[in-house]
Amino acid sequence: MNETAKLFYDIGEPFAAGLFEEADRGYFYRYSLAYARYFEHLSPAKYEGESLYPCGNKFFSDCAMVPCFARTYKLDLDKMSRKSEKAREIIDKFCAESKSPKLWIHSTPNYKRIVREGLDSYRERVEKQCDDDFREGLLALLDGMKNYIDRSVSYLREVGAPAELINALEKVPFAPAETYYEGLVAWNMIAYFDGMDNLGCLDDGLIHLYRGEDMTDVIGRLFDNINEVGNWSCTVGPNYNEITSQALRAIRGRRRPMLELMVTDDLSDELWNLAIENLRSGCSNPSFYNIRKIQKMLKEHFPRMTDEELDLFCGCGCTETTLQGLTRAGGTDGDIPLTTVFREYMLEMLPRAVSFDEFYDGFCREAEDKINQHIDKVCGWYIYLSEYVPSPMRTLFTDDCIDKGKDFNAGGARYTWTMSSESGLINVIDSLLAVRELVYRKKQFSAEEFITLLDNEDEAFFMMLKTCPCFGRDDPDADDLAADLAGRLFTVFRKRPPYKFIDAFTLTEHQFNRYGYVAENLGPTPDGRRFGDPTCDSVAAIRGKAIYGPTAMLKSAAKLPQHLVDGITVINLTLQKSFSAEVLRSLVESYFKLGGVQVQVTCTDAGELMDALEHPEKHEDLIVRVGGYSEYFNNLSDVLKKAVIERNIHEV
Repeated sequence: MNETAKLFYDIGEPFAAGLFEEADRGYFYRYSLAYARYFEHLSPAKYEGESLYPCGNKFFSDCAMVPCFARTYKLDLDKMSRKSEKAREIIDKFCAESKSPKLWIHSTPNYKRIVREGLDSYRERVEKQCDDDFREGLLALLDGMKNYIDRSVSYLREVGAPAELINALEKVPFAPAETYYEGLVAWNMIAYFDGMDNLGCLDDGLIHLYRGEDMTDVIGRLFDNINEVGNWSCTVGPNYNEITSQALRAIRGRRRPMLELMVTDDLSDELWNLAIENLRSGCSNPSFYNIRKIQKMLKEHFPRMTDEELDLFCGCGCTETTLQGLTRAGGTDGDIPLTTVFREYMLEMLPRAVSFDEFYDGFCREAEDKINQHIDKVCGWYIYLSEYVPSPMRTLFTDDCIDKGKDFNAGGARYTWTMSSESGLINVIDSLLAVRELVYRKKQFSAEEFITLLDNEDEAFFMMLKTCPCFGRDDPDADDLAADLAGRLFTVFRKRPPYKFIDAFTLTEHQFNRYGYVAENLGPTPDGRRFGDPTCDSVAAIRGKAIYGPTAMLKSAAKLPQHLVDGITVINLTLQKSFSAEVLRSLVESYFKLGGVQVQVTCTDAGELMDALEHPEKHEDLIVRVGGYSEYFNNLSDVLKKAVIERNIHEV
């Protein structure tokens, strides 16, 4: 063993040790060996009587360098320094040579295939590869995973764990699961090896094992695991079955995963009622997805996709589009701050534009140029990752990486697409409407006067801004401009041809928590946003402007060309808990018929939110939908709490 690897082993850093154990090999082999050594040295997770193993955060170590399956690895340099300054120097040099952009790469393992075939069958496919680094790297990774499971089984015997759990782990996930419970045990272990990013298409992937058992409590434990780890989502439908019902029952009262219910005309009254009662309970789960619209959209963009593949859609991470086990999708590949682009353009060009059409067309060209610059940058990031930062675990878990003999980050997956976001689309729409109304149509202000009053946050002026047309009120004039702008910007992504191993460039209209920090130092905008206020949190009307109710807001949103947004167009709908189940179902179904793609619901009232602000200890279980994800209200920043409180809360 070389001195560098020994140094890292001696200070308890097996991932780093594996990375330097054979430093003359290629990056794929080195990272695979790092993963393998990490699992070989990882202590079995503490067992405390749960129905699954491992559980909670007990699987993960406190090493300074650990696997991070969305970014290959995670590094705490301060922690490394406390262990050894020499080790930090080595890692610093390595990172300088192979530093990657901080991109979140969401993906979903092919749970369905692994549960059916077992990882031993994956080993057989790996052994057929001729590239030494690729073959030997994945074999080492599989050995490391098996080592961890074998040691865990021995530990579980020592502590007297149930025989059913021990027997399951002696088999899965390396052999095929033969019972529903074994399938859940395998699903849980795969999720942990992959980093608990996403749980994929749970009901479709396990129904072949179902024999009438009620595993609601076990599914609830699986859901608790992803919640406690702090990760993301799970999909049920459109192939509904008894496991769909169990998953909907299991999510009651839980923050995560964000359960995504695929809605078709075949969704039964029973499943609708389960979903609606969950929402009324305040857990903000599930969200609703117009799966047939999504499948049609993807088929138009990717004609080679089969119907079987399209049924594997899941909104990974917050809601980024993936096909379970088939895709390498961005999540999210940077952000295009449209509100910032608009404000900078307005300050320079509004005084020069003779007409609104001139001002508007100029802004569209500016925004299109910024989007193309962003896409160029993303291309550079992806090429860099393909050369320097492989992803061995996701290479193993994603079709067709093994059969191609290619890394997940280098075109190995069946489909590879980027996924960028745009912040502030609705703010820009309302800003354009205000400029058109006050500067060009009514000519109440010159461009210079308009900008001065805006920057001074003149109270009378801001009151006037509130009277301008805006998006979200089913106003045809406003919605036509919104649809035109969105169409021009969304189409930029569709116009970009494939690049090397990147099949397509896609867009997501979910705002995550960006709408808070992207605007921290942004000046006021004509939509009525003041300095530092958040931008829009979805494609709903700007907070406080949905005064004509949810029907008008949803009709406006449906006029946006959502079929061009492969990464899902998110809309926040906030309701009183006394809402009518029939009305909510009608709203969702009508919105989907009009072309809407997704609806996520928060059930609360202004009094509850204000009390949670003043007495957080009384509302530790209050869950709200944010910008594509669900979160405990108490976990939000003050800015995001304020944004949630300012939403219109509808009575239906």
